Amino acid sequence: MTKPAKRTQRDQIGVYIKRQAWILFILIIIAWIVDASWLSSDLVVAKSAAIGALLSFVTQAVFAGFIFWYTGYRARGHIVSQLYRGQMAKWLLTVFGFALIFITIRPLSAPALFIGFMVMQISHSWMLWHIR
Repeated sequence: MTKPAKRTQRDQIGVYIKRQAWILFILIIIAWIVDASWLSSDLVVAKSAAIGALLSFVTQAVFAGFIFWYTGYRARGHIVSQLYRGQMAKWLLTVFGFALIFITIRPLSAPALFIGFMVMQISHSWMLWHIR
């Protein structure tokens, strides 16, 4: 016999989003220290890493907002549709966010931008692993 799925606690997800905000803050501070001490005086690497990490954080927060719009057993059809909508919104925001960043931000370090984005993606996956 199968067991019913555990309920997802909104407050627990909120705690993990706050932890990811702290990871974002720490990543920005580390990038600023590395850039100020070893690389350059104009902080291009720190700015690029911070923008990439912020883009990842915002898209994850938007996705979480879509997911927890509806709750409960009776809203299961809405929840599934919100999963699809949330994923689509997340991908569109990511693509348009990168396009807007590459068009408007000068000077920009593309490797630092992608490293900041990837660090936040890895931290998000790590936190999802801990929720289970």
